[in-house]
Amino acid sequence: MNALKRGEMSDFEPKLVCFSCRFGWGYLGDEAALSSQIKNWIPIICSGKVDATHIVDAFKHGADGVLVLGCPVGECHFQDGNQETKKRIQLLQKVLDAYGIEPGRVRMELSLDPEGKKIPELVKKMSDTIKQLGPVEKA
Repeated sequence: MNALKRGEMSDFEPKLVCFSCRFGWGYLGDEAALSSQIKNWIPIICSGKVDATHIVDAFKHGADGVLVLGCPVGECHFQDGNQETKKRIQLLQKVLDAYGIEPGRVRMELSLDPEGKKIPELVKKMSDTIKQLGPVEKA
């Protein structure tokens, strides 16, 4: 199969994986309703549980981008899990860039959204960013 090049697919719909902390994002909302709006949405106990291998695996399985939603700094229910993940993501962005995967394909948002209303908006914004980058080139 030929490598996909930027701009080859005008109808490109990026595959985005979104991990979100259950304590800060959507815990007051209807999880089933959110799941029906957001493809590849993975609610997790803490953004600190997102490891670099989870992000790399997402790319291996066809993701064009990964969004991680965590609690604000100082408000993590598990001490500093969100800050540790932010550091991991910053390092991972450098490694991925060395392999030709733009750093903008991985993003972390530290905020609160108990009702989950901002999650679809942030996913759309990230998808728009990924559309600008085009598909990840497959080896």
